[in-house]
Amino acid sequence: MPDTPHSFTKPVATSTTWPLGAPAGGGCCTDCPIRTGCALAADTYVVCPITGSAPPPAPPGHIPAQPSVGGDDMYADEPAAGRRVDVTAVASRGVEAAISGAFGFGWTDLATALIERSAVWDSEGNKVDWARLQIKRNLLCIAVATTVPLGDHTATVWVAEALKTYSINAVFMPAGMALGFVAPVFIGKHAPGAFGFLCRGLWGVTAATTRAAWSFITSRLGWVITRPAIWAAICGLTLATWRFVVYRLTGAV
Repeated sequence: MPDTPHSFTKPVATSTTWPLGAPAGGGCCTDCPIRTGCALAADTYVVCPITGSAPPPAPPGHIPAQPSVGGDDMYADEPAAGRRVDVTAVASRGVEAAISGAFGFGWTDLATALIERSAVWDSEGNKVDWARLQIKRNLLCIAVATTVPLGDHTATVWVAEALKTYSINAVFMPAGMALGFVAPVFIGKHAPGAFGFLCRGLWGVTAATTRAAWSFITSRLGWVITRPAIWAAICGLTLATWRFVVYRLTGAV
């Protein structure tokens, strides 16, 4: 019986779109703008194995700076070529380390780890960014506000005593005293003569002092003043409320 060719034998057709079928003049990787950083670059490619085009688009001319962790980066908003150290950021970290050494004893790190492990993912499936809350720094500020004595009491007790003695007036009295000084000076600087000259000088000193204080408070080192004061107010209000509730429930005088 004569031999007959197998019916299923077919010649293999060559594909012109196969990525390794490069022409003689070079493939798409020859003039690729990101060839130096591509791990798959080769002169035999016709189609880019990553983007599926020939060639891929060029990278952007400006790469945005990465956000700092916790918003406290001493090189923030500085170009890589001419970075300069932010003195307030360095001092801020030094103060935080000093306070941590005085009040830390490792409990702040343990509390931070427990809080961060309490919720890793939110309800929408996103990872919780606990660094924005600066848990360790806030815990240290609470310790300062509740344990460091300022005269006879701590800052927290001073706030609680002021609320107990003056009630809501404890909030408006400092503002009224400041307004009672600023308003006459502001009006008096428009007066002629020696009184107006004195008021203008006082107004200049007041404005310069206010600008310096505001600049310090808004700097990276300003948390040393503002955050313990905020926590002293919160803890003092909590203490005053707790005292009122306990006195009412127990009938104490």
